[in-house]
Amino acid sequence: MLVFAATLSIITYIDRVCISQAAPNIRQELQLSPKEMGYAFAAFAWAYALFEIPSGWLGDKIGPRKVLMRVVIWWSFFTAATGWVRTLPSLLITRFLFGAGKRVAFQIWPRPSQIGCRETNAAAPLVSCG
Repeated sequence: MLVFAATLSIITYIDRVCISQAAPNIRQELQLSPKEMGYAFAAFAWAYALFEIPSGWLGDKIGPRKVLMRVVIWWSFFTAATGWVRTLPSLLITRFLFGAGKRVAFQIWPRPSQIGCRETNAAAPLVSCG
């Protein structure tokens, strides 16, 4: 589980920051102003903030393994969906839902009781590297 969590952390970091590299092309393709592109970044941030508590509850309720697999599928879909958008509202919705999925991943990393007390100190920096 630790290797999976660390790998997932790296992937989520790369996935989160890729939009900044694609922003100039997205702005040009959708004919967005810098302010409108800022709204797309904000949609992600708002979802990321709003889903912190619900995602922790979900992880406690059904377990991190089940949730993490669903979340990987969720944000993979919305990563692809970002390429399908054609309007600002669809971009905002896609980025919001993408942010919701990303928040869940970081909220439900393995708990110390799931990886053993001896591995806890080693696990925290590895999982947080993203």
